[in-house]
Parts: sequence; C-alpha cells; structure tokens
Amino acid sequence: MPFADIPPAPPVIEASAFDLAQLPRREQGIDLRAVKPRCPAGRSGEIVVCAPDPEKNRVRPLPDTYVVAEGLPRAELGLGENASIDVHVEQHAMPGAASNRVMVGAKLKF
Repeated sequence: MPFADIPPAPPVIEASAFDLAQLPRREQGIDLRAVKPRCPAGRSGEIVVCAPDPEKNRVRPLPDTYVVAEGLPRAELGLGENASIDVHVEQHAMPGAASNRVMVGAKLKF
C-alpha cells in the first residue's frame, strides 16, 4: 500500500473517559436497542399485536393503457429463392423435466 493510502491512526480514548455506570437508566429515557420497535408499547396486562402493512410491497396490476409492442421478428435468413435457415426455441416434455432447446432449422422448397 502506498504511503498516501495509509489510513490515519484511530483516536486514543482514555479508559476512564467511558464508564457504563454513568449512563442514564432506562427510566430516564435512554434506549440502547439497535432496532426501534414498530409497535406501540402496551400497558401492563395488555396484549399488543402488530404486523407489517401487507399493501406496502404489493405489486399492482398494469393499467389498461399499457400496450405491449410486438415481439422480435422471426430469426430467419433467406439463402435464395428456395432455401432459408432460421433459429427458434423449442420445449419438449421429458419424464420429470422439460427440455428447453435452441434449434437451427433449414427449409428447402421443392
């Protein structure tokens, strides 16, 4: 590592400067949890049930004005008056699975 890329030394903190006994107690309003609770706190003897909003991440249907353009043109190349080649995909059912294939076809007119 080049000398210019060396990170600066971390600051030195005296051990006597940090004392857990000096932190305020929970009754005084400090919350040491990393994740704040989503639900409101209930009173004693009360059961609080809360869940995430099911509508928040729901995928909505597309509007009627959404129009799908035509797909790609057929992958076919004419080789003359009576011959052409093409590339297409096929799916063939096999026991327990489906076989997806990319096929190259040749057509001769006679």
